[in-house]
Amino acid sequence: MKRTKVMMLTVVVMLLALTLAYAADKANIGITANVPNSSPQIVVQIKELTAEKQDPWTGSDATEMNFGDLTHTLVAGGDAGVWYSPKYFCVLMFTTSYGNKYEVRSTCNGLSSGASTLPAGSFMLTPGYAQEDEWSEGNSQGAQPADSKLGNVDSAIGTDKVIYTSEAAGTNRIIRTFYSLPSYKAGSAKPYEGYTPIPLDQPAGTYTGTVTISIAAL
Repeated sequence: MKRTKVMMLTVVVMLLALTLAYAADKANIGITANVPNSSPQIVVQIKELTAEKQDPWTGSDATEMNFGDLTHTLVAGGDAGVWYSPKYFCVLMFTTSYGNKYEVRSTCNGLSSGASTLPAGSFMLTPGYAQEDEWSEGNSQGAQPADSKLGNVDSAIGTDKVIYTSEAAGTNRIIRTFYSLPSYKAGSAKPYEGYTPIPLDQPAGTYTGTVTISIAAL
């Protein structure tokens, strides 16, 4: 009997030792969670358009603004007397503000071919807003917020040309910006006040440049 008690005591001590050893073990599990940059962000989509006042969403998707061969022949016939492109582009800009008031801007240093450049006033920027633009199907953005402001129709050549300034609450919006190399309008009217046409004696070549779209908190 005494031996049995000793054996039982030994088993109890061993179980207690195992329990204490188990309780003393630990496992460290790392945790990672990245908080995204809360500065305003922008995503763009480019559409190539070929008809006057075309709905941008019906345009062809593009990765760059390739105006191709310019022409001086008007669509309705006759000679424009200047080089222009019958196609134009709409850049759809989807903003994420994180609650900041923000401004969307466009920068372009010009279009050049070797030592030759196109007239600055020939490359036109036209900001726009459409309440029917949708974040997803059936989810239109609604009216332009009060106290927000679109930039002016202007030459696209320049630094930080204002496209859109949000209201103080900085609600997320879809902004349209049209880029074109236009001709004169009917009756030789300028398409905008600072327009300078591309003359027919412009040196031949492939003219290239870059448009940079940016968004900044105010």
